[in-house]
Amino acid sequence: MKRLLFSLYGFAFFNKFLLLTPVYAIFMQENGLNDLQLSTMFIISAIGTIVAQAPITFLTYRFGQRWSMILGQFLKAFAILLWLVMPNYIGFVIGMFMWGAQAGFRSVAFEGLVYDSVHKYGSAKDYSKILGRKSTYESIGTVLSAFGSLLMFKGYDWVTWASVTAILLSVLCLLMVPYRAKLNKKSSNTKLSIRETLRTGFKVCKKTPCLISIMLLTLFVVNVPFLDDFLSPIALQIGIQTEYVGFLSFVLLGCATVGQRFAYKFKKIPDLFLCALIAVVGIGYLIFSVFYSISWLWALGVAYMLFYGIYTLLYAQFQHMIPSRHRSVVLSLYTTLTYIVYMAVCGIIGLGGSIGSWRYSIMIQGLLMIAVFIFALVRLYKKCPLVDDTI
Repeated sequence: MKRLLFSLYGFAFFNKFLLLTPVYAIFMQENGLNDLQLSTMFIISAIGTIVAQAPITFLTYRFGQRWSMILGQFLKAFAILLWLVMPNYIGFVIGMFMWGAQAGFRSVAFEGLVYDSVHKYGSAKDYSKILGRKSTYESIGTVLSAFGSLLMFKGYDWVTWASVTAILLSVLCLLMVPYRAKLNKKSSNTKLSIRETLRTGFKVCKKTPCLISIMLLTLFVVNVPFLDDFLSPIALQIGIQTEYVGFLSFVLLGCATVGQRFAYKFKKIPDLFLCALIAVVGIGYLIFSVFYSISWLWALGVAYMLFYGIYTLLYAQFQHMIPSRHRSVVLSLYTTLTYIVYMAVCGIIGLGGSIGSWRYSIMIQGLLMIAVFIFALVRLYKKCPLVDDTI
């Protein structure tokens, strides 16, 4: 079990430890992309994730979760190296599409690998704690990658190759996973098209009480307030110099790390209180959008800590509700819906940026989180448990 967790946490860290994270959006804008075009890059990435769902599901059943993940890592390495060769709109589109496909591998194959491995070793009751720690290592990797902006004096090429090295280290961690769970390769899900994958996923969800509701709430909570991809241009707008834009990522993702790390301690939190915290996230976004300055980053930090913590609790509950034999299909459905919502949010953020300031985007996100709070009350409260304190 110790070797398993060491390998999984190692992958989680190195997969996110990409020094180009705080600077690639700026790099794209320096090479001709405006605010709206930058938003389309993340939409294209989401399209790559959605389009790849059926192949990913097939590959996961056919070759296993670990080898599917390794393929995804090589796709990401190729994508970021492509930008060195083609630093233009077409190159960015192709690279973001491939990076999106890799995200699909992580969402389906890796999340399934974590749950199935932990369950196989008899530690299912500790899954929410392990999920929180795994997310913590991911956040630590992302936070440390924020220092990539300080290393820009060495050039974008150096930061890119350092990121590729981290990806290769993540592959090494995957090869160390002592995975013992076996997938049913004769499952009818191995040759599903995108439409059939979605249809099968919905059928499974309908047979499991409350699964659709908790799935929707989970993907709303994690995607509606998501700003990670836009933190660098936002940092520039509030007065942070280019070489220090990683500071914003460092602060906010540090807050996210705290939320994820200690989320499991709140497994017994009342549903009504959890709903109220969702509203607090929206209020934090609204406060920051009104004042929109470095001195008011605390409001955004509190919101980040809360929504990442809430997401950890909800995602653990969602995973426990999924029938094990249908896990890859349901996670494919979840990933597809997640990126549909993400594309819509990117469109909203891009629209806000195009009318003059990213602050308008953040304001809209805050209002949408209030709507998610209402959804949680109407759809779930007293009907489906948001957090199961028996797991």
